[in-house]
Order: sequence, then structure tokens, then C-alpha cells
Amino acid sequence: MVLTAKTLLVRSTIAQVAASLLANWGMLNTGMAMGFPSVVVPPLVGSGPGLHTSFKEASWIASISYISALISSLLAGPMIDRVGRRWGLMLMNLTFAISWLLLSVFHLSLLATYFGRVLAGVGIGLACASVSYTAEIGTVSLRTILVNFNPTLKALGTFLIYLWACFYQDSWTEVSYLGLGLTILPILLTPLLPESPLWLQSKGRAEEALQALQKLRGASAPEQVKEELDSFSSRASDKQQTTSWLSTFHNLRQPQAYKPLMFMFSFSIVSQLSGVTVVINYAVNFTQKAGLGGEAYYVALAISSMRLASTFLTTWGCSRWGMRPPALFSSVVMVVSLLMLALSVSSLLTFPPWLVGFLVLLYVLTSTTGYSSIYWAVLGELFPTSVRGAANGIVTSFGYFLSFLTVNLYTRLERNFSSLQLFLFFAVSGSAGTLLLFLFLPETRGKTLLEIEDYFRGTTESDVSSKTNTDTASKEN
Repeated sequence: MVLTAKTLLVRSTIAQVAASLLANWGMLNTGMAMGFPSVVVPPLVGSGPGLHTSFKEASWIASISYISALISSLLAGPMIDRVGRRWGLMLMNLTFAISWLLLSVFHLSLLATYFGRVLAGVGIGLACASVSYTAEIGTVSLRTILVNFNPTLKALGTFLIYLWACFYQDSWTEVSYLGLGLTILPILLTPLLPESPLWLQSKGRAEEALQALQKLRGASAPEQVKEELDSFSSRASDKQQTTSWLSTFHNLRQPQAYKPLMFMFSFSIVSQLSGVTVVINYAVNFTQKAGLGGEAYYVALAISSMRLASTFLTTWGCSRWGMRPPALFSSVVMVVSLLMLALSVSSLLTFPPWLVGFLVLLYVLTSTTGYSSIYWAVLGELFPTSVRGAANGIVTSFGYFLSFLTVNLYTRLERNFSSLQLFLFFAVSGSAGTLLLFLFLPETRGKTLLEIEDYFRGTTESDVSSKTNTDTASKEN
């Protein structure tokens, strides 16, 4: 059966959206695991039923997942470059399932709680597989939307955590069972996903790449996708991926790899210093610090709602204006909201509670848009296929190392520094982040992955075509 162009477009869109949703389903667990400290810490140090620990032990339960996340993400990158993106997704979902099983069934055991949080971190680190997969299967017109599934589902997971915290403030068992239930669907369906055609092509498995691309584009015949596959096959054949550490290190030294790597390192630093991860993990404490202690759990739920709303705002804004304008605008507004919060806790001005609550939510909305949603969206786009898995693993590992430091140290900082000092510190960090984004964030909207690679290399497609034609002419002569 020959499909019309319109029918093929509809089928292609449905196939890409379905595959991306399934590949990013594990990000629900990532968001839940990252927001879990807001649920688990109050009961651990409280006086209600269940397991109780010291404040120091509770702090380690909250932050230990970031240690395992930084290790697993560092190993996950080369692993998914070797065995494929789909195997990484399957391992991520299985790891989360075991983590939630330990936290729900053995909730009275401190050792099981520690081990469950360590495995949650492993799952968080393996999430780099979803970033690589989503960026590689999407067409140029859809990729900006698809890569935003990652932060959207992560924010939804955090929202579910805070929603449960409102109902079960003295227990984390119920939310652990919820997390376990949410892993069943991806465990069953992920093996049915087609592998990334770009990864298959880079391995020299052209026939499998053609079949995978045909499924992802909803095509009824190979001829309908052959042209798209050929658009990058010539480049891939010249640099088929090898799996040795030496070749990966060599590829990372190329400008199209180390330039985005340095940018993402800097992006990670300013995002952490701006308080983004702190708010995810200590939403209740953060709202109390801003002077809204009366309804802290409900404000925390509102914060997670803003994080979720920001992901939809990011998807809409980036699909319309690209990455740079929404990132810069949200960063500037974030700094302004932090400066206003600093004034609200100082002795200079007195703000009504509704205005303080608005500023907190505005800070969360804009910081998540600029320093979380867009961060994860561009992560899957900036690196070449030959090192995408390894580079994403390195970046996420570095980011989780910073997350561990900020989450582990925040409880000490808030006891030794005033709210004014903390908000001013976040504002200064946000100002530095705005400058970084203005100077170095590239625009990826409407560009192919190869065009983004050429941007960092310092060449254009015309340069590549000219060089290819020259090389061909030389061989013919």
C-alpha cells in the first residue's frame, strides 16, 4: 500500500511521540526519586510511626542517591554506546523497580532504605539513555518537542511525590508502592522499542538501521525513509563508532565534543548554585525559609505544579522561538524574583504573604525553565553521535556530583546563613548563568544533529560538501 505524504506524516508523528513517551517514562521515576527527600526526611526525624533516624542519617538518605547517580551515569554513557540505547532504557527501568520494592516492602529497615536510595541513584544515572535515544529518533521538525518529554515527565514525577506527601505526611511507603507500580509498563513495553537508527548506522548495521527508521517513521516501504538514512550515512561510514576507551577519549578531544562538554559543565555549575536542585529536594524547608511555614506542604505541591507547568511552557516557547530566547528571558526573571525574595526577608521592606508566595512560585517556574528543562533538552542535541552516550554520561555524572554537594550541604548552610544571604547567593549565581547563556548557548531549533556538530566544529554543511567533492575529485583523478 502506498501512503500519501499527509498520511505518512501523521503516522511518523504518532510513532515518534509514542516511542519518545515510552523511552522517557523512566523519567517519572527520576523525578520521584529526586523529590523523595521531601517525603522521607520529615517522617524519619519526626515522632510518628515507622522508622526513625538521626538528622545526619536522614540527610545521607536524602543525598546518597546522587553519589550512585554520578557513578552510574559515568559508566552508563560508554555502556549505551556499546550495547545500544534500548538496553540502557531496560536496565534503568529494572533498577528503579528494585529500588521501589526495597523502599516499600522493607520500609522499617535502615539498611534497605539506604540500599533502595543507592539503586534509585543508579536509575537516575542510567536516564542518560533516554536523553540520547530521544534526540536521535526525532525529525528536525519534532525534535525540539520530543526532547522536552524528558524534563516534563521528570517534573510530573516530582509533582506526584509532593501530592502524595500532602496525604501521607507521616509515611513514605505509599509513594514507594506508587513508584513500583509505575515501572511495570516500561518494563513490559521497552523491549518492543526500535533501536536508535543513528546508533545502528554508526555501528555499520545499515539494514537494521533502515528497518528501525521505517518503524519510527510509520513507513510501509524502505524507499520512503532511504533518503533520510542516506543523509547521514556517508558521514557515519567515515567514523563508525568503536567501543574502546582510547577511541572515545580521542573523539572527546575534538572541538565538536569538548566545546559543548565545557559549556554543559558550566551550565551545571550555575544551575546548581542558583538553587534549582535544592528546591526539588527541600521544597518544604525552602518555603519555610521564605517565611511561608504555615502551609509548607501545600506550597511545596504548588512548587511542583510550577515545575510541571514550566516544562509545558518550555516546550511551547522553544518550539516557537527556539532555545535561546526562553532560556535568557527565564534566567533574567529568575534573578529578579530572587532579589525580590531577598528584600522580603530583609528589614528593608515587608511583603504580604501572597506576594512572597507568588515570588517563590515565579522563581521556581523560571529557574526550572531556564536551568532544568532547557538543560535536559539541549543535553541530547549538542554532542556528536560517536560520543553522545559517553559525553551525556560525563555531564550528568558531573551534575549529580554537584547535586550531592548542594543537597548534602544545604541543611548545614541554612542553619548557618540567613535567608537574605542564601537568596542573594542564588541571585548572583543566576546572574552569572544569564551571562553564560547569552554568550555560549547555541540555537538548535530547526537544525539537524549534524549541523549542530558542524557548528561546534566551526564548519558548515557547505564546507563539508565542498570537502567531500574535492576528495571525490582527487580520487577520480
